[in-house]
Amino acid sequence: MRSSVKSSLCVLLAMILAISLLPVGTARAVADPKITASAAIVMDYDTGVVIYAKDPDTLRAPASMTKVMTAYIVYEEMSKGSFTMDTPVPISDYVARISRDDVNYQMSVPLPYGGTVPVRTLLSLMLVYSASASATALAEFVSGTEEAFVKRMNETASRLGLNASYINPHGHKLNYITARSQAQLIRLFIQKYPQVLEITSLPSVNFNGKDYKTTNYLLAGEKYEYDGVDGFKTGYIRASGYCQAVTSVKNGRRLIAVAMNSSSGETRATDCVKLLDYGYGIVDEMELTGSYLDTVGHWAQAAVGELHLAGVELHTDEIMFRPNDEITRAEFVAMLYTALEISDELPGVVPGNSAVVRPFSDISDCWASSYIIRAWERGIAGGTGEGRFSPNAPITRQEIMVLLDRVLDLPDINGLNFSDTGSIAFWALDACARVTAAGIIQGSGGRLNPTGRASRAEAAQIVARVVAI
Repeated sequence: MRSSVKSSLCVLLAMILAISLLPVGTARAVADPKITASAAIVMDYDTGVVIYAKDPDTLRAPASMTKVMTAYIVYEEMSKGSFTMDTPVPISDYVARISRDDVNYQMSVPLPYGGTVPVRTLLSLMLVYSASASATALAEFVSGTEEAFVKRMNETASRLGLNASYINPHGHKLNYITARSQAQLIRLFIQKYPQVLEITSLPSVNFNGKDYKTTNYLLAGEKYEYDGVDGFKTGYIRASGYCQAVTSVKNGRRLIAVAMNSSSGETRATDCVKLLDYGYGIVDEMELTGSYLDTVGHWAQAAVGELHLAGVELHTDEIMFRPNDEITRAEFVAMLYTALEISDELPGVVPGNSAVVRPFSDISDCWASSYIIRAWERGIAGGTGEGRFSPNAPITRQEIMVLLDRVLDLPDINGLNFSDTGSIAFWALDACARVTAAGIIQGSGGRLNPTGRASRAEAAQIVARVVAI
């Protein structure tokens, strides 16, 4: 390099590397959860990113998790002003009768013939205790008939982009949904109507002098209490097996877990505990190592973590790095420029390269325009001809080597002993020779693939090597 890497950055990167090599128990790779359920998923609430999934896209019977869709539609209607939580709901003779049928409609709660029950009470009985007749009462109230409400359930599922099919509002006959769609529905529910958590977090509901306890054993005070759980819904019929969806918040991070077709009420609870443990374990590892969700266990995890913790511009979402995507010219220049800036290794401004006049005509709307201009001022970034930079175009390996050669003071040694050396462009030949000799970019299987497009993971690995030289 033109000068030695700034000592403070070297110390920081060394510390990061040491953290990544610590034994299990300090910084650990999180083992996959041992789930007994046939289908399972853990989803990050903020982004919708799936942290773990087991057969998440097979349609399965959700049993009483069906009631989540029923409740969603009720909240939709309340948001329109159709009624309120305190509005009395008439109880039809049919609903009163099935509310006493504990053979065909489990978790029965008798509702009054010819009477009324407030919306809030019916929602609470349905979501906390899983009373099926309460779901039918709400369905009739919203749509006039159960059949009309079921039609709306399917229309709503389609509108929300869910893979689901309903024939009733309670789940005691076969409805179908995937584990992924169940998690997505809960995520949408909380986003639009977070007040539902005031109900799903209740330990019990008192109705007509009797307490009906929650079926969610992960809530506070229950057998499998899990820190931060505030909902959501369980389900069981013979055809579905034991199902459960839960959501929890720890350290500001909400996760949603779904397990379908567990073997018992105990295992659906323990499956959800394992799913949440796994999800939060991944989140903890990300925070400790600087990793992103999709780099945990990836070959580039250490390099990405080093750059992230050092403050290098990686152009990421909150928790996703997209390691296998092609890296654009703008992304690479921003990554390289900020890494050099942090290490105090930026070359000086080239005489005549003034930012008073923009050097490229196509970067005004680019998120990285300031990086590109500053890199151009220092002779790092060049254009693609006719006054253009092409910021969103993928960058090739040989283009990367030309940029690196402009920054690094490399010995004039030829490292080109690859079978495809002849495919290197003439303008990149000397740079490729020096960069490969320095070991910054290496080939694979005796090939350099100079015109190949670099991935974001590969770029991170390259830049990490540069700042660690």
